[in-house]
Amino acid sequence: MKRLFKLLLVGVLAAGVNAPQESYAAGMKLWTKQFASSGKCRGYSGTAGVENFGTHARGFKWPMPKGSAVEFIDRTVRHLNAAAAGGANDKGLRERLLAAAKQGAYTKNDFGAAYGASPSFEQSVMIRAIAHAVSYLRSRNALSGADMKTIDTWVRALLKTQKQRATSKDHKVSTYSSEIAWGAAIGDKNLFKSGYSKLDRFLGALRSKPYFDKNVRVNNEVMPVLLMGVHVLRLNGIDLFSKQYGKYSLHDAVAHHANWVNQTGIKKVKTADPTEPARALMYSDGAGTHQAWIPLYLAHFPRSAAASSVRTLHKQVKRAQNIPYYGRNMGVHSACYFGL
Repeated sequence: MKRLFKLLLVGVLAAGVNAPQESYAAGMKLWTKQFASSGKCRGYSGTAGVENFGTHARGFKWPMPKGSAVEFIDRTVRHLNAAAAGGANDKGLRERLLAAAKQGAYTKNDFGAAYGASPSFEQSVMIRAIAHAVSYLRSRNALSGADMKTIDTWVRALLKTQKQRATSKDHKVSTYSSEIAWGAAIGDKNLFKSGYSKLDRFLGALRSKPYFDKNVRVNNEVMPVLLMGVHVLRLNGIDLFSKQYGKYSLHDAVAHHANWVNQTGIKKVKTADPTEPARALMYSDGAGTHQAWIPLYLAHFPRSAAASSVRTLHKQVKRAQNIPYYGRNMGVHSACYFGL
């Protein structure tokens, strides 16, 4: 009987990932202006219209290629910043999302490019940006049921392809956080629970050590995508920050990582990938090697035991790169959305 129940549960969760819903429940939290800084939001906002979107996602490369998945994410984030600053174009954002959905934008992956992040990783970031945009528009009653189904069908395709070649820790965690975000955006509790259970299992690493990888740069790439998922869970009453996993909690992991990066300073560090160049971590803005998770943590826990270590790191980062925080793997603009 237990085996049958498990098989049924797996089937329910898989259906939640793969099939569009017939109805879209409200009541789950995602979009919020609770922590936002309108000034910082205005400084990086815009309301791009409908474009001819590409079909294939490709790895990140700077500057953002025109018509790329990375550009799509950035322009969606600019819309969200405009919304947080009170200058949104709801009609334009809706039309943009619907046009991309109908074109099946970026639902295929081009793994041929020999640079940057995996294209399927970029899809996982896309899902978080789209989720926040949909949650915002729903809060404005700006999406119909038909609109929701069109966008959901598109995102379900992305939920599948985001997992292609997801072998690294940060990529896996990014897919979990995207399931949580999209589940919250459309009220899909099965999808939300699927991401939550996977993220909870990943955090089980804290039973014996206060980090997720012994390499500081790999650990650094995990932190922002992990904290985005935990942030959404906390908005919905689930506090994985404070959950004790044997010896350590996520608060302990945050303090440990902040101290670790402080000690590393501006030194360039490598991952295990011999083709990836060494990079410094002391950045406010970046695709992976950045500390733009700092505003997220301090927005939730300005006076926790770990906050002192995080504030020390914040001061060090701003001495190295004094520009607004923007973690381009998070799906939102950190300085705007979390207000630091």
